[in-house]
Amino acid sequence: MTTTDLLAAARGRQRLRLPTLSRLPPLTALRAFVAAARHESFSRAAEELHVSTAAIGQQVRILETHVGQTLFSRQRGELALTDAGAALYPGLADAFESMIDSLSGLILCSARPSLDLLVDSAFLARVLAPRLGHLRGGLADVDMTISTRDCGKFDPGRFDADVAILPLLEPVPGFICEPLFSDAVVAVCTPQFAERHGLENAPERLRDSSIEILADGGNDPAFDWSHWLRACGFAIRSSRAAFRLSQQTALIETTLAGHGIALVRQSLVIEELASGRLTCPFGSPQPTRSRYHLITSPERRRQPEMAFLLAFLRGTDTPNMAVA
Repeated sequence: MTTTDLLAAARGRQRLRLPTLSRLPPLTALRAFVAAARHESFSRAAEELHVSTAAIGQQVRILETHVGQTLFSRQRGELALTDAGAALYPGLADAFESMIDSLSGLILCSARPSLDLLVDSAFLARVLAPRLGHLRGGLADVDMTISTRDCGKFDPGRFDADVAILPLLEPVPGFICEPLFSDAVVAVCTPQFAERHGLENAPERLRDSSIEILADGGNDPAFDWSHWLRACGFAIRSSRAAFRLSQQTALIETTLAGHGIALVRQSLVIEELASGRLTCPFGSPQPTRSRYHLITSPERRRQPEMAFLLAFLRGTDTPNMAVA
């Protein structure tokens, strides 16, 4: 090929207007071609797309004009793809399948139920987290998000979750507040701490100023040492002010580390008491005013995942705690 021929071929290629997003053939023409090629029939393609056979033929001609090539031929009265049509069909068919998959995925995702759960941080760490596998098994088709909140007053004006699990002193107006189980306050420490300080059946040892006394910093009087000792029938006062922690999780971890004796929620230390990591050296469980509640709106409570969640929480294996 001479230099002149090469330059002429190059100029010819430059004149080609390859497709861009702004120069694609009409979507209806591409769709009609794919349906006709798959069925090898204009009439069956028309049935699938709910248009007339003439409309399919017209759209195919529009596409043939756009690409400048014949895409179908008639062989013994049957519709067949030409070489150009056979080259075009696989890529377009894949493109339409990809569009269908993308749209279907979006629709299914938006249709899948979701559950935005706000949980007291201590309840999540001590009760819910160890059992999340069972919870997910029962709500496998639900997109679940869990966020935490430390102790404090429940603020309905700032509540934007679907459901909350929080300790409440009393129901919140405008919300459905369902108690999960009865709870109690117990005095706990490690067995080593109890032995070192001679605490077994000896509440009077709290008068010893060397014993670190830990307490919850919340607003439930049941966690006050003076109140708890009176409720247990002990006419004593500790000689040392309690060291207060605002989070029950931190309070329990401090106690597990052997740094003192604490008043904690029984529901949060069931496993540690059963395993012997913690012990109750004296006193008896005293009921709390604040109890864990499932909190949600009347509208959201009607959703089936709410019923499962409540049943799951009330069926949690928590010995010595009665279902509300």
